[in-house]
Order: sequence, then structure tokens, then C-alpha cells
Amino acid sequence: MAVLAAVLATPALAGDCEAWKAGLEQDEGGMMMTASICATGRPDDILLITCGGEDKIGLRFLPMTGDGFPPKGDMNHHATFIFASGALNAEITLRYEAMDGAMTATPRRDSELVRVLKSAGPLTVTDKSGVLPAAIFTLKGSSAAIGKVEQACYS
Repeated sequence: MAVLAAVLATPALAGDCEAWKAGLEQDEGGMMMTASICATGRPDDILLITCGGEDKIGLRFLPMTGDGFPPKGDMNHHATFIFASGALNAEITLRYEAMDGAMTATPRRDSELVRVLKSAGPLTVTDKSGVLPAAIFTLKGSSAAIGKVEQACYS
């Protein structure tokens, strides 16, 4: 429930899907610097970036889902997603976390995914399996917001 509380306190849920935000949020381990954004046109879809361990970030994609998710009730569900912005794209496997319904990963800070997240233009997140609809996020302010997370985690 602590993670759910952190998600509910996230700036993205305040309805501001215009630009990335970064700030301290309550997490199950205490206060944590978090960068966040909600999807344009689907404001209940949320992306969160937190500390992810040594030289990694924590990526949490919280898609608005119905009762049929995860598919077949598989609590070990994982799927490959494409994160794309302009000519940049990265494929990453996200795994389901039942506590809050997030799809998560801990990519390296120097990964192609992080380069995509810090780029310009809209970001499209696509589930290659087609189970979840595509979500589109702005990347306005993403580099600065993710930079704040990295500074808090690794300096």
C-alpha cells in the first residue's frame, strides 16, 4: 500500500500532463526523488522514474487497466515494450508488480532507453504483445526531471 500511496501523491496525478515534474515522494522505503508524467489523452497512464540501484534507474509504467490485466491472471506477467521518440527507440522487457499494477524495469543510466526518455518530442510507449494500448507522453522537461533523480541518487 505504501507504493500506492506514493503513486497517489505523484505530481502527474494532479492532472498536469504538460511537462515532467520531479520532487520528493513517499515510497515504501521513505522519501524518494521521483520524476513523473501522465499520458496525453490517457492521464491515468503514468510513468515514474526513481533510483534503481547502482548506475540504474527505476522505471515504473502504471497503465490504466481493466479487470483482465494481467492476462490470464498471470502475476509473473512480463512483456516487451517499445519506447520511441522520433528516430530513437528502445525495447525493454517490463515485469508486472501486483501491488500497484505497475510494469517495471531497472535499466542502466547509460542505456538507450534513458537516452530516449531524455530526448525531445513525444514519447510513445507500445506493448509489443498488443495487450495494452499505446500511451503517448510529452518529453518536455524530462531531461531536467530525470537529472534531478540521478543527482539525488548518485551524487
